[in-house]
This record gives sequence, C-alpha cells and structure tokens, in this order.
Amino acid sequence: MELRHLEQILEICRAGGFSGAARKLQISQPTLSKSIARLEAQLSLKLFERTNGAARPTAYGAFVAQRAETLLQGVAALSRDLEQLARGEEGRIRIAVGPASRLKPLPELLRRIAVRFPKLHVETIQETGPGVMKALQDGRVDIAFGYAEHAARYGELIRKKMFEDAVILVARPGHPALDLKDAGPRELLRWPFALPNVLPGLVQWAGEMDREESENLKAFISDDYSLIVERALQTDAIAMGASFLFQDQLADGRLEVISSTLDMPYDCWMLTTAERWRSPLIKAMAELSKAAVTEKALNVAA
Repeated sequence: MELRHLEQILEICRAGGFSGAARKLQISQPTLSKSIARLEAQLSLKLFERTNGAARPTAYGAFVAQRAETLLQGVAALSRDLEQLARGEEGRIRIAVGPASRLKPLPELLRRIAVRFPKLHVETIQETGPGVMKALQDGRVDIAFGYAEHAARYGELIRKKMFEDAVILVARPGHPALDLKDAGPRELLRWPFALPNVLPGLVQWAGEMDREESENLKAFISDDYSLIVERALQTDAIAMGASFLFQDQLADGRLEVISSTLDMPYDCWMLTTAERWRSPLIKAMAELSKAAVTEKALNVAA
C-alpha cells in the first residue's frame, strides 16, 4: 500500500463516490477505479461497495480511511518540518487563538518570537473556542491556545498548561446586581449576559431555565472581548470572562465584580498534535508561551 492509495481511499469516502474523488485528486475516474481495484486484489479485501455510481466503504475501507487521515497529517507535518529545517529560522508557525487567548498570551508571545526567531514567518487566526480546536485538528495551524473545556473532546492532543484564572461576572457601577451577595442563577438571569460563548459549566450553573432566562443567557455573544466590555459599560448587561480580561476596567472603577455562586476556573492551554510536538520549533513555542505568562513583559524596541 502506497501513500497515494491512502489519499484515494480517504477522498472516495469524503466524496461518496469515485467520480467526485477523481475530480478532487485531478485524475480520471477509470484511473482511480483501476488503482483501488488493484489494491483490493493485492490485499484480498473489498474496500468499497459500489452501487449506482456511489461508493460506500466496507468495514475494511472505513478502517483504512480512519488511519489514513492521521498518517497523511503526519506526512504533511514531516514535510513542513523538513522545509523548515532547510530554511533554518525562515520557517513558518501558524497559531490559532480564541477570544481570551488573543489577549493573553498571544501579544507577549509574539514579542518573544520576534526576539528569538526574527526571521520566522508567523500566521495567526482568531476563532471561537471550539473553532480553535477544530483548526488544530484539521491541520490548519501548528499550535492553538484555548480553554480547557473546549479541548476536553480532543483527548489525543498534546497539552501544556499556560496559566489559570477565575471566571467572574462584572457590571457597571450602580447595577442592581451589585447589591446582591452570593447571587445564584435565578437572581442574575433577570438581566442579559454578555459573553463569548455558553460553556457547559455555565449551563450546569444556570440549571433549568425558563424562556426569559435562556434568552438573557444568550443575549449578547461575541468573539471580541472589547465589545463584551463595552456592552457591560453601556447597558445593564452582565459580562462574563476570566478576571484578567476586565483588569483595566476593574482597576479604574468602570466595572465591578458581582458576588455570585458561579465557580468556574479558567485554564489556558497550549495545544498541538503529537506529530507537531516532535518539532523542536513547537517545543520552543511552548517554552516561549510559558515565559510570556510567567516573566516580565519584553520591550522589543529597547
């Protein structure tokens, strides 16, 4: 079995037939059919059930396709590593961040990358929390920074914890919720919330909600924390997020912490795949990322 066979099997499964897969692979449909037929004869196994132009993988075909995706990602990662070694520091790193990790640790990490690897090409993308993990899983980025809850379903990823914080609820001065002590969801869901996404931990805290409470919980959702902060400053909305996200507004009194029963930790992780973790550059990114949240900020211009 050759790599091209793995690519062919995977594309047939994705396309649901030989014609669509052939177009994607930029080969003729007869050429693809003959290639798979020869492989099936060689293995003495039937990989696809062919009916009316469609192709459905057998148990053997599905097994190969599942393994093929991981193997092909590994080959792609190896190619990138070899290209990077050939270029030296003129390689490339692709980073995915969520709404919170865009603000910490990304800016300080970029400063440290500029000092340590001045010729390194850097690409960053901002996604929703789940989107960050999907980008990493799909191979669109090399490393990702995300919230622990979003990473929970991806057990095979390499995880490096960066820092932890507490998730808090804040509101503008004079907000009625600030008069409450240890307020629970029934009390606080009388007001609209502003947050990046509705996490499972938040849903668990909210419990069974009526229609108004459910609408208030999802009243304002944005992947931009500056908009979330502005919503809390200008309206009766209650903003939710890690405490570091509101530190400036809390320091100057424009926002205040609500006393509530919400008990949600915020853990920021750097994540990568097992294949990418073999790269010395990715290990260096983990080192720089940790320094970005534990050491004094760099002054690149100095």
